[in-house]
Amino acid sequence: MLYIIYGKDREKGRARFRVLREELGKKCGEERSILEGELSKELLHSFAASQGLFGNTSLFVFDCLFDKKAEQEVLLAHANELRLSPNSFLVFEPELDKKIGDEIKATKAEVEEFALKKADTRTEFNIFSLGDALGKRNKKELWVLYQEATSAGLSSEEISGTLFWAVKNLALMKNAKNGDDAGMSPFVAKKSREFAKNYTQEEIKNLSRSLVTIYHEAHRGGEPMDVALERFILSI
Repeated sequence: MLYIIYGKDREKGRARFRVLREELGKKCGEERSILEGELSKELLHSFAASQGLFGNTSLFVFDCLFDKKAEQEVLLAHANELRLSPNSFLVFEPELDKKIGDEIKATKAEVEEFALKKADTRTEFNIFSLGDALGKRNKKELWVLYQEATSAGLSSEEISGTLFWAVKNLALMKNAKNGDDAGMSPFVAKKSREFAKNYTQEEIKNLSRSLVTIYHEAHRGGEPMDVALERFILSI
């Protein structure tokens, strides 16, 4: 079955996502979180058809991975296949296009929208400034921005996802040839190419590995993500 949580009310949507994730996790034999860069139509097809060694079902979690419309269209194209699969697919995507969400809902998938009923009162904060500070390898600036982000009401998941996105861009541009923007906008590619000079290839791999570990450990009941992110920032 396919379950989708979306809408501008991130707080309520995220709360529902956590509850549903726990419920589905109890029913399935195993859980797998799909990471940035893994997503493809071939992967969705293989997950829909996969089955555990002893017939167990699996829960596949997609946390803010369908942020581009092209990726959302791939999800729509495979929605019915995922819905009919014995496995469970849980998607959290606040920025899901409403028309695509409605079309997926028409396949009888479980789709829940959490729209904002009032203006967002959180302090306006440019979350991408976190990625820039990480790219510049400015520990002090990143620490200050992290405190501002949490004060503005941004969740640890949002912050972690933004930092992972920045690290992914560093990795893509570290050895990219001139003129190769690796599918990014020219502005982001140019910045990432310059930022990549501040890290070795091995350091970039370690940053990525650390963020993946932080995410998984927090969801396994280990070190809280906010504490782990503070350690991560102090280590760059």
